[in-house]
Amino acid sequence: MIHFNKLVGQAEFLSPLKDFQPDSQPIEYREDPLLGLTSVVRTGRQFWGSLYKTDEALVQRMSDESRGWCFFCPEKATTATPRFLPGFIPEGRLQSGEAILFPNLFAQKEHSVICVMTDQHYLPLDAFAPALLSNAFKLSAEYIGRLYQAKAVKYAEIGSNYMFPAGASIVHPHLQVMCSDMACYLLREMVSRGRQYQEQHGRNFWEDLMETERQSRERYLGRIGDTEWFLPFAPTREDEVDAVVRGKSHFMELTEADWEALSDGLSRVLRYYGDKGLSSFNFAIYSGPLSVELPYFWMGLKIVSRTSVQPMPVNDVWYSNNILIDGFVTEPPEELAMDLKPYFS
Repeated sequence: MIHFNKLVGQAEFLSPLKDFQPDSQPIEYREDPLLGLTSVVRTGRQFWGSLYKTDEALVQRMSDESRGWCFFCPEKATTATPRFLPGFIPEGRLQSGEAILFPNLFAQKEHSVICVMTDQHYLPLDAFAPALLSNAFKLSAEYIGRLYQAKAVKYAEIGSNYMFPAGASIVHPHLQVMCSDMACYLLREMVSRGRQYQEQHGRNFWEDLMETERQSRERYLGRIGDTEWFLPFAPTREDEVDAVVRGKSHFMELTEADWEALSDGLSRVLRYYGDKGLSSFNFAIYSGPLSVELPYFWMGLKIVSRTSVQPMPVNDVWYSNNILIDGFVTEPPEELAMDLKPYFS
C-alpha cells in the first residue's frame, strides 16, 4: 500500500576539477508517500562538507559576549521576561527544575510562549540530555493543558531554533510553544491525507509506513517506548529525522513515558549531529486537534540540521525550498541511516 516513487537522472558536464573531462553526478527526484511533496536528493557532500565544521572559537566568543545581556539566563529570567495575566496563570510564570516558561515578548501566534530549557547559556549538541529535554517538554505540556482548559484552544505545537543559522535570536537553549485555533498547512494535509488513506485501505497510514520501513531496514532507526524513529524517504532538509507516537494523535494523549521517549530519541539525534561537527538545528513536535482522538493520524516530531556557526556561513535554504516548497538534500537518507543506526542500538 505504501509506494516510494522516485525518478533517477544524471547531471552531465565537463568539469574543471577533472581537467574538463566528462563528469556525471546522480540526481534523484523523490515523492513523499503521504503528502506527495517532492524532494531532490543530490548524492555526495563535496560542496557541503565545509558547512559541517563548526568554528568552536567563534561559538565560544558569541556565547561569552551574549551572556551578559541574555534575558533567559537565571539572573534575569524572573525580572526581564513577561508574565501571564493573573486570571490565567496567577503565579505569572511556570517553572520546573531549571526550566521556566513565560509569554513570548514578540508573539508569533495568539498564544505564543517561550520555555527556557536550562540555566546554562550555551550547550553543545551532545549536552542536550534526555532529562533536560523531558523536563522542558513536560512543562510545555502543562502550559498547553492549562490553556486548553481555559480557552479550549484547538491546536498546539512545540519547536526549537538553536543558534543563529537556525533562526534563533538568542544563544540560550529554549523552546517555542505556540497555540491557536488554526492548523498549519502541513498538519492539515497530514490529517486530511491520513483520513483518505484509512478510508481507502481500512488501515492507519503510519502503521503501514512503520511496518514497511521496519521490513526494508533502509531508513528505520528503532523504537523507543511508543515512539518510532526513522528517516523520511523524501526529506525536505539536511539530516532530517522523523518520529511518530504510536496510537496518539495529540498532546493531551501523551503520558510522561511518551515525553521521555521523545526526549531520549531526540537526544540521540542531537548527539549524532554533534559528532558530525554540527552546531545548529530546528525541530518541531506537531499535534492533531486537541479536542478529538483521530484514529487515522499519529502525532510526531521532525528534526533537521542547519549550517554550522562559521564566520562566513552559506545559508542552506534556497529559492527551491523557500519559495517553491521543494525539498533538497545532499545525502540520501539511506546512507544517513547507516550512520545513525548505532545511536539507536
